[in-house]
Amino acid sequence: MHKADPSRCSAPTPLPAIAASAAPVSIFAVMEAVPFRVDGKVALATGAGRGIGLAMARALAAAGAAVAIQDIDLDVANAEVARIRSQGGKAIALGGDLSDLTLPQQLVEQTVAHLGSIDILINNGAIQSNGSWLEMPVEEMQKQFDCDLLGPILFSRYAVPHMKARKWGRIINIGSIQQRGANPHMLPYSLSKAAMEKFTMALARDLAKDQITVNCVAPGWINTWRNRDDFKTEEETKQKGRHIPLGRIGIPEDFAGIALLLCSEAGSYITGQTIFVDGGLSAH
Repeated sequence: MHKADPSRCSAPTPLPAIAASAAPVSIFAVMEAVPFRVDGKVALATGAGRGIGLAMARALAAAGAAVAIQDIDLDVANAEVARIRSQGGKAIALGGDLSDLTLPQQLVEQTVAHLGSIDILINNGAIQSNGSWLEMPVEEMQKQFDCDLLGPILFSRYAVPHMKARKWGRIINIGSIQQRGANPHMLPYSLSKAAMEKFTMALARDLAKDQITVNCVAPGWINTWRNRDDFKTEEETKQKGRHIPLGRIGIPEDFAGIALLLCSEAGSYITGQTIFVDGGLSAH
């Protein structure tokens, strides 16, 4: 019979004892020490005139950040900027088509010129086209790859030097439940989102030494403006929600909390992760 080596089976060093008279730690003191605030930070969110990007931008603005809201519909972005300013926040609107690969550098430069820096980048804007990959025009596929993958890579390339200079930064890449599934009718979109997950992991490893965290947030079925045709009536929405473990379709506001966690000091030790916000759908 094999005998254990006593020298390798020693008891672990005990943890220091807590004095019986020590006062319990107040949860309020913990919240003050690790705040879910982003005061003085500057965030750029793409595709943020509506939906998930807008919910994240609003949460960051409410938590003290100045926000640059980009949307292909500049009127929508301007309306949201006016709303934030009316409530005492600081914001600017940016336009442009995200499939234009000259745009990332321009928008990062505009954000820095108007707001002074860029500390937080939310790569949310995307194109989602359905159809057979056998029949989809190459130009349409390329436009999706440019917007959904190359665009976020370039936004990160131009934003990161500003974060490195401050030794602080947050990047959130928006993925999708499609990145883990197999949907032949959304092939370019699914491929782009799967690649986004790997991009997130690689970037997190590369930028950790500069105190820049990079994470991927992957939505499930969310009732957004883009998905409005899938949820035309309240009954239809409820019916589809029965397929979700939590029993409902998600809404954009479900992403406010994860944005604050990952962008504030409360989430400073989280990097390289993909976090599904899908009501438990990916757990099936």
